[in-house]
Amino acid sequence: MSKSRINFILWIAVLLVVSSPLAGEKISLKISYNTASVSKGDLNTWIDSYNARWIDWQSQKSGQLDGQLNLLKYGPMYEVELRIPLFAGFGFNLCGSHFKSMEEGTVSFAYDLENKAEKDFIRNEVSGIPIKIGISYAHVLPFSENLYIFAGMGRHITFLKYKFNRENELRIGNVNTYVYKQDNSYNSEALGFYATLGAEYNIIKHIAIVIEAEKVWSKADGFKGPFTTDFYDPFENSRSIEEGKASLYFYESKPFWNNKYYSIFAGHERKPTDPEDYPVGVEDIKNIRQGELDLSTLSFKIGIRFKF
Repeated sequence: MSKSRINFILWIAVLLVVSSPLAGEKISLKISYNTASVSKGDLNTWIDSYNARWIDWQSQKSGQLDGQLNLLKYGPMYEVELRIPLFAGFGFNLCGSHFKSMEEGTVSFAYDLENKAEKDFIRNEVSGIPIKIGISYAHVLPFSENLYIFAGMGRHITFLKYKFNRENELRIGNVNTYVYKQDNSYNSEALGFYATLGAEYNIIKHIAIVIEAEKVWSKADGFKGPFTTDFYDPFENSRSIEEGKASLYFYESKPFWNNKYYSIFAGHERKPTDPEDYPVGVEDIKNIRQGELDLSTLSFKIGIRFKF
């Protein structure tokens, strides 16, 4: 979804709030704690495959392997929601929050039969600003005037940033070390849907306790952004730096040293369909598509609503 279309939707939301005939009455503000935690998708599939690849490499080279990469989880998070009453229990809802998750790890491998060692440091960081725009309906229960049930649904928009940093060192002999550094930053937006069901109880005149369950269907792709690579060759005593823009892809690749395919989540200036564009050491690539971050969740929330 283009940024212009997202901005248009947000402006429509603002106009609805301003033009509502009840905009000055019974507006409520809810602050809640959302237990949502996402631990699936292309990024974590690649992390699992990355760890498995090193274990397979160790089984072939009989070296000493230490360390691993950890999976990312997004959440829990706090949310702020504004509800504008419209008519007969219906309301307009505008909600926003923020999340950030970062994991880093170092894998070290010392070769038994060769005087060389490798160290691979990787940092993955994902941050996002989810915004929800929708309609809700609240109904007071007949046996208690302070207890309401409500349901809602609408659009779920997320502005995402993914950062990838890597520093790989290959030492040959006692003093010669190849150093490869990589920095990538990608941006994208996700346009999905949400549905919620909950209850709230007025503990005093203008304050209510809220509990609810929420389901989100959302997935982001089309990540693009700048990259920088920095490579040092100790034998040539030379350093080369490359900068450009990359798109994020997900695919399976087969290395030269076995017949097994491993998942890859990486940026390329162009889609790696030509063998000339394959990464170093890769013999074959299959199932290429855009890289995705899956934000779909089923979560439970507890919060407090202030009614004005």
